[in-house]
Amino acid sequence: MKKIEAVVPASKVEAVASAILETGIGGMTISDTKGRGILERPVFASGRGTGAYRPAFNVNATIMVVSKDDLVDKIVEKILSAASTGATGEGKIFITDVAETIDIGSKKRGDSTL
Repeated sequence: MKKIEAVVPASKVEAVASAILETGIGGMTISDTKGRGILERPVFASGRGTGAYRPAFNVNATIMVVSKDDLVDKIVEKILSAASTGATGEGKIFITDVAETIDIGSKKRGDSTL
């Protein structure tokens, strides 16, 4: 099993989540997150247009999915197709091994919990 974590701009979370669900997985976890990469953050006008504000972090979403190994490539392709326009700073995807999963309600273990 693998855990796939995709950090994407908040504006793309709905499109990415819908694309991931097309793979037939059972679900996902989405968290509102903030982050800071190498790109410059946008400047927003404040007050009556006389001031400017640059937030310390960008607003992102982190989507976490645990899947069977054979679905990883399909899920990654769905994330890339929904989130990527080819521009720098559109997020990251992290893939890690999962040793075991346990369903708390049924107390089942392994692939059957997905």
